Amino acid sequence: MKISHISKDNAIAKHVEHAAAFILVNERKDFATFYTSPQSRYEGFFVAREGSFIKTVSRIGTRTIADKLDLYHNKGFAALHYSRSSESGKNGKSSESTEVYSVASGEPVLIYENLSEESMVVRLDIRDQFYIPEWGRYYDFQEDKKSVIVSYHDDRLVEPVFLAILHDGAFHPMGEWVPVEYERDRQRNSEPAVLYEYDLGEFSGKKLVFAFGETAAEALGRAHRYKNLSQAKVIVKSKVKPKLTGKKPDAAAKKLASECAHDALDSLFVKDSMLAGMPWFTKAWVRDELISLPAMPKAKARAMLAKYIHAEWEGDKLPVIFGGSNYCSDGIGLLCWAILFGRYLLDEEEKRLLGTNLVRSIEALEATENEYGFVPSGKRESWMDSIERDGYPIETQALYGQILQLAHLLTKNERYEEKRAALLKNIRTHYFVGGYLHDCLGDGTIRPNIFLAAFFAPEILSKAEWEKCFDKALPALWLEWGGLASVDARHECFCDVSTGEQDTSYHNGDSWFFVNNIAALILYNVNPTKYAKYTDAIYAASTWEILWDNFAGCPGEISSARTLESWGCGLQGFSAAAYVYLTQHLPVRKWALKGLFAPAAILLKK
Repeated sequence: MKISHISKDNAIAKHVEHAAAFILVNERKDFATFYTSPQSRYEGFFVAREGSFIKTVSRIGTRTIADKLDLYHNKGFAALHYSRSSESGKNGKSSESTEVYSVASGEPVLIYENLSEESMVVRLDIRDQFYIPEWGRYYDFQEDKKSVIVSYHDDRLVEPVFLAILHDGAFHPMGEWVPVEYERDRQRNSEPAVLYEYDLGEFSGKKLVFAFGETAAEALGRAHRYKNLSQAKVIVKSKVKPKLTGKKPDAAAKKLASECAHDALDSLFVKDSMLAGMPWFTKAWVRDELISLPAMPKAKARAMLAKYIHAEWEGDKLPVIFGGSNYCSDGIGLLCWAILFGRYLLDEEEKRLLGTNLVRSIEALEATENEYGFVPSGKRESWMDSIERDGYPIETQALYGQILQLAHLLTKNERYEEKRAALLKNIRTHYFVGGYLHDCLGDGTIRPNIFLAAFFAPEILSKAEWEKCFDKALPALWLEWGGLASVDARHECFCDVSTGEQDTSYHNGDSWFFVNNIAALILYNVNPTKYAKYTDAIYAASTWEILWDNFAGCPGEISSARTLESWGCGLQGFSAAAYVYLTQHLPVRKWALKGLFAPAAILLKK
């Protein structure tokens, strides 16, 4: 199929061989995502509700499969084009059909338009996003001229919810439960890959407006407010002809991919949080938020930062998901890193609150230190949480240094700077063995976490020492398509094809786009000429994945090691942030080694 990206001053296209999807997100964080042919139970129109999401529409089905996908970035809608054979066209000529999807900016409303009159089967799968009841699901619907109002309830949605549908043609009820097989879910080992969903009926016409509500009146009122909203006229008037791009991304492709990364971060931001991803990481995951925080626009970053500074957190760990009960070993370190890396101004009250919490956290961390001053990570507490990796991960020690650095700036207590200097010395002594920085204390397994350590604390090693480290790691981790495996390809646990939810490959082979982008940035910082092969290839692969694979126009989560193919979550926040850092060629090493990483005069300005 052909995918086109159309923005204000840029329009590019490419032919691809795989199924692709689009995702549209409004200000409420309702989102609509559809593949060009049904692939996953996570596609459909999802409505934000009480900290969760409700799936509503599963599919708006025509009798043909789309062969073109156009994404209008500055307009916020997507168009699917269908080509029909000559047999179905008038006078023996081939014909085309175009359908347009858009979501209302401030209400849970999906608008579907078709440039020609069509017959469309509307399939529903109303339920909580992660709850799939096998029995006890009740649909009811009422017709009234040009509207259909659906009510639904089950054992979780005890009080019924409502979906109003406005149409401009005819409605033929079906009311049938049908099995739907989702091939992409099956490939991901994500069960159930077959669901029974509800074919409401067949509509004929050019336009459908879907609106969610807690009552029938609310849903119908919302639908009527948007019945005249149309994006189809933009398609009709558009004279844009996207330029086909080659194998390697040119300046136009890189520029548009950068815009997509920024848009992705904006799509995930809500109030004072960043959802980790869509369609299923729809919570504020602490690690993902903090890695991404410095890539956010200033006002949004400040709102996120204030949430952490004013939160009641005690001890040596932050939760995996903000407000949750499971903890990660790198959360507090990432908070300190984000503040230092973003060089955010703190007022007196923020300094007091943060300083108090950090002193308390360091006291708790000191109680866990081993004889070298290293702090431990429990089972599944590092970012590689599908493997146990308990012990003393290298990136956790690098982040401990950030905690101590920020504590020193806030309290002026030299003890913290002395402690940080001792920590860095001990990391060099006990981790940097044989010209390579160990992944964990006493564990020389080659993993890409060395690049995270170099990102968080480049002062650990000299430039020459980092080069030795990378020269040993790259041959073991490098994937010729332009990425890094999550473990040495010679390791007994290495798996070159993504196994999805079985976790076999997740941190034992799968290539993570956020890690790849950070690695490319670090290699560029250390020796741009020597490592140009790697940085160029990663930049190209990440750009290609954003524009053309899985969720077109969105940074994804992971790829199989064997070949570049986007799997996992289709819209992933920290992949977007890391791509932003890479495109900006941030001088990470220069900032750290010249003392510009967190100048006290700026950070602690009165």
